[in-house]
Order: sequence, then structure tokens, then C-alpha cells
Amino acid sequence: MKNKMIKLISLLFLVTLVGCNNIDKNETPEASSTFSLPVTFNDGTKGEYLLIGEEGKVGFLVGSGKKGEAIEEKIIANKGSKYMWHFWGDKDRISGNFKVVGTDKEGKEHPVLVSGTDTVWQYANTSISPSNGADSHIPSNMLFPTSGLWKLDIYFNEKLFGKLVVNVVES
Repeated sequence: MKNKMIKLISLLFLVTLVGCNNIDKNETPEASSTFSLPVTFNDGTKGEYLLIGEEGKVGFLVGSGKKGEAIEEKIIANKGSKYMWHFWGDKDRISGNFKVVGTDKEGKEHPVLVSGTDTVWQYANTSISPSNGADSHIPSNMLFPTSGLWKLDIYFNEKLFGKLVVNVVES
């Protein structure tokens, strides 16, 4: 009787585990939402920056403008662009080796950070640098080789810090 119960529990656990994995693989991600940060531009004009990500945790700049008039710029496939990352949290969790793993719509992982003319997996030894109300920020260049939804896993020192999803469009 005890042996049958163990087999039944093991079978139920396995079915649940396999079922959960299939749901995750078939789930269609949605692009992360945008949020704004207030800013005063050099000429004294009040404005805002638009970031995509998770407000109060992680995001990168995708647009700016006068308060209430900021426009989100498109992320274009195969075109390297500069992006300013913003992070909130404990300084030990938002410094060190900064890594971004991009996963395309086919599920293939890619380095998306750019250093010089190469895509790289990480920037080494980043330090704390508060900016725009964030606990730290990191300038980066990124390149997405194809259009579609991209999942970005953000790491510091090989520990997952956050995730976001971006929509990359054709030029």
C-alpha cells in the first residue's frame, strides 16, 4: 500500500511538472510596460524619460520629451543603439558584472550588449552610479539581430536580477 502511494504521488508530481513546462513554452509573452521618470532638461524645461521594464526595479530609456508629451522610440532590428539602463535596489545586487541574455521568438539565446563592434554577453565590473532617481544606471549599446518579441534576462554577478520583454521592429 505504501509503495503504491509513493508511486501515485511521484506520478502526480511528474504530470504536474511536465504540464507546467509545456504551459511555459507555449505561453506568448507580452512586451513589458513603459513608465516615466521626471527630468529637468539642461534648458530648465520640465520633462520626462520613458523607460521599458519594471518600475522601481529595472528599465532602460526608450524615449523622452516634455512632460506628458514624451514619445517612445522603436527598437529596430539589426540597428545598434544606445540605451541607458536604470536600476533600483541594494547596491550589492546592482553592481559588478552586468549581463543581458536576449532570447528571440524562436527561443534561441543571443548576446545583445555591444562593445566596440562586437556583441558581448556582459560588461565587467560596473559600479554604482545614481541617476534620475534610480539607485544606479549603466549606459549600454544593444543590437537585436531579428524583429519580434525578445525576452531579456538581466544578471549581476551571474544572479538573475530581473526580466523584461521588448518588441523589436523591422526598419
